Amino acid sequence: MENASTRQRSFYYSQETSEQKRCWICFGTDDEDYESNSDWVSPCKCRGSTRWVHQDCVQRWVDEKLQENISVKAHCPQCHTQYIIVYDEVNYFVRILNQLDKTAIRLCPFLAAGFVVSAIYWSAASYGAITMMQVMGEREAITMMENTDSFMLLLVLPSIPLSLILGKTINWEETLLLFVQRFTLQLPSLRTIMPSFLYEPVNNSTSTVQFNSVVNPRATLCTALFLPTTATIVGNLLFDKSSYSYPQKTLLGGLVYIAVKCVFRIYQRQHNIIKERTRKVIDYSETDTEENN
Repeated sequence: MENASTRQRSFYYSQETSEQKRCWICFGTDDEDYESNSDWVSPCKCRGSTRWVHQDCVQRWVDEKLQENISVKAHCPQCHTQYIIVYDEVNYFVRILNQLDKTAIRLCPFLAAGFVVSAIYWSAASYGAITMMQVMGEREAITMMENTDSFMLLLVLPSIPLSLILGKTINWEETLLLFVQRFTLQLPSLRTIMPSFLYEPVNNSTSTVQFNSVVNPRATLCTALFLPTTATIVGNLLFDKSSYSYPQKTLLGGLVYIAVKCVFRIYQRQHNIIKERTRKVIDYSETDTEENN
């Protein structure tokens, strides 16, 4: 029995040693001269001549994979066997430094996220404080903040820009236009104010005008954050300082600004609707094409 087992092992050994080795990276064989005289290694479960690879070649291949993703485990691209990689032992101090580097790499994403959130929070709190001084007056705002609990301020101040941005996302102009559209035919006096409803739509299958427009996030953000400043400026220009307090002037200035902006916006959209409803396709003409270009 032992002789049969010995002969079987000898057969497999002779078969492995007699087969042609071919590196699957550089395609070099053991019969060819290899410039670095690198050793051969069989690091995976592949069988046949392609299981062999030069030590130098597989080292370069592992380096390329680690450069793409340092946390990836190097493995065979054919059988997906993970390579067994060993290193010479380093001293205890270097092992501690390596472990600290790995820990820092794991913690960096969380620390970076924390810094970003903290920067946004304190920027929002600073904006809230500046807005309160604009609306209420510097002296009154500072006095109120000094007399307010610190934890309450930490909640109220950052909520000011958040409330402005959320309020800006409510498209109340579209709702107002749709509401007026529904009652225009019942109230003839509105036809002079809303002339676009006198035009028949190009597509007879749709009787409702679509007012929805593309929302620009950057424009929405800037408009929302500049609203208190704009309201303060308009209030100081239009209302007497001796007759109104700072909050009253800002409130009235904001209402005037929003009302005027709404009127201009409705006027603009009305004429754009008229323009769209008069759209038509004309015959092709070389002259018209050159003018459009």
